[in-house]
Amino acid sequence: MGDRMIIHYDVDKINALLEDFYKATGVNIVLMKPDFSYVAGREHREDNNYCHMIQSTKTGAKDCKCSDELLLRECRDSKKMQMCKCPGGLWVVAKPLLYHDAIVGYIVFGEMKDDSGFSGQRDYIESLGLDVSLMEQHYAEIAPFEADRIKSIAKIAGMLASYILLQNMLKLDFDKHMEKAVAFINDNLAEELSIEEITRHVHISKSVLYKRFRANFQCTISEYINARRIEKAVELLANSDLSIEEISKKTGFTSASYFSKTFKKLKGISPLQY
Repeated sequence: MGDRMIIHYDVDKINALLEDFYKATGVNIVLMKPDFSYVAGREHREDNNYCHMIQSTKTGAKDCKCSDELLLRECRDSKKMQMCKCPGGLWVVAKPLLYHDAIVGYIVFGEMKDDSGFSGQRDYIESLGLDVSLMEQHYAEIAPFEADRIKSIAKIAGMLASYILLQNMLKLDFDKHMEKAVAFINDNLAEELSIEEITRHVHISKSVLYKRFRANFQCTISEYINARRIEKAVELLANSDLSIEEISKKTGFTSASYFSKTFKKLKGISPLQY
């Protein structure tokens, strides 16, 4: 299998789920692979004359592709939901699907029109050589979305991403060394995990282990361990009455202060706020 994980997608189930999302929200949505290639869902601009016309021009098609790729790169680098306005002035949102801190796909949905109006798009539409009056008509055909509604749809998409993983619509295969490394880490989160211990258990060199973690999870081994420890801490916060000090010990952190600092960095809020 090489150094990379292999992802199996249940395309039929994913398509059915994304179609339900479209029916409920009126927003096109797709699932993309970690390499930004298409997996399933309603393609952007499928029933949108405005975007279709922009895509029909060479420059417009190139601009849209560059915009989408920039959004996905920002999503990949931050491992958080990102949103941007496409060249045509419509909102597009990308949400990463994370499996043990590895990006296994992206939910991408849009394009959504806010209340800023068409006037800001006139110069761009003219630069593409399109009929401005006709394009304004097509723009008017797109249903507007208030900011609060866009945020609500984004929350639903986040839950959708979790549901895809929960229902095993994505299945991951690792090579045997990575399977052993991940299992060893997960079984020993409360202990002081060292690189030496992991390499002895897996029977590969440090350099190979570093390389394979970077290829599979887009992060270092220590970053992966911290992410798994925080996931475990979230479970304990939700399902126990343990103190922050007790949870920090059970998840392998050297101190409650370091645990709180790491938790806030990864979750955006403190353990107490969570």
